[in-house]
Amino acid sequence: MCLVLFRYFCEFNHFHSFYQLYICHVSEMAELYLNIHGDNLKEQIKIKSKTIERKKNAVIIGLNRIGMLAYERLKMYGSNVNIIGFVNTFKNPVYSINDKNIKYLGDLSEFRVLCKNYNVNFAYLAIDRNDVSVIHQVINLCNSLKIEYEFVQEVYDIIYGHVVERIFKEFKRPYDFSLRRISDIFFSIIFLILTLPIWPVISILIKIDSRGPVFYSQERVGQNGRIFRIFKFRTMYTDSEKYSGPVLAKKDDPRITKVGRFLRKTRIDEIPQILNVLISDMTLIGPRPERPYFVEKYSMDIPMYKNRLKIKPGLTGLAQVFVGYDESLEEVKQKLKYDLYYLEKKNSLLFNLKILLKTIGVVLMGKGQ
Repeated sequence: MCLVLFRYFCEFNHFHSFYQLYICHVSEMAELYLNIHGDNLKEQIKIKSKTIERKKNAVIIGLNRIGMLAYERLKMYGSNVNIIGFVNTFKNPVYSINDKNIKYLGDLSEFRVLCKNYNVNFAYLAIDRNDVSVIHQVINLCNSLKIEYEFVQEVYDIIYGHVVERIFKEFKRPYDFSLRRISDIFFSIIFLILTLPIWPVISILIKIDSRGPVFYSQERVGQNGRIFRIFKFRTMYTDSEKYSGPVLAKKDDPRITKVGRFLRKTRIDEIPQILNVLISDMTLIGPRPERPYFVEKYSMDIPMYKNRLKIKPGLTGLAQVFVGYDESLEEVKQKLKYDLYYLEKKNSLLFNLKILLKTIGVVLMGKGQ
């Protein structure tokens, strides 16, 4: 129903018909959408719960003091984890294992074989943060083998004794999934109802300002690498990347139209993404959805970049409100820090409310780009 409504609205000469359709069907749209997803809600939670209960066959990469601390904490608190053994980042480890219940499996050159032999599906990375090349190598290995991983020393402060309960605290709340989805639908419908009256005005301004369609659709990478099409108000001239290929937008970008500059500063151009939230491609708050070209590029250049794909991309997010649009590789790295921090805090209601309030401030002050 949402997509039917959206396609109908795309016809510029049917604004009056659109409003009639909107008045008649907005309640039907909400009811239908909730019914469709409501029927599957219990089943989805059951599936999520089964995933929660499934034990992880995990290895600890890094036979060192941090790795041993992680192992000790996991023994105490990781009831959902089966630690198979240690994998070191180089041959002939100097650190010895004193526990008979755990063993040294080998080094990174044997990692693929070890994962197959022991059915490994998770890795805790206890690697020195200064070993950038090793970190990159390990991440690429885990991604190629589709093995999930976490950085124990940075994300969980294992070195200070903040144990790994935080890993499991997230997984012990199956209701988070349903509440987040329900809130996405509820607030998106409200936001859609409140903003629809200005859609015709924006459409007229876009049409007057430059030739081309009112809306812009583009492929983006969603949760777990799934490709979807994002909807936005057009802010650039048509075929702006026809000869240059994918290029990051920059300050005073000549490809951006006059109306487009205003829409981007106020983030109004992103309002149609409400439809992406309703059809479950996106969520209200999360990392910015990026194009496949840039995801592949950044994944090669920036360690842990693909970690941001663990959750759905958001209409707004921590990185969006504090950093804004990307203009350089350094800004992408800066935004990644915010995205990874949000991954840790995503289940906090207060934290999400703060991001929403910050977003309102960005829109009202015109601090977008």
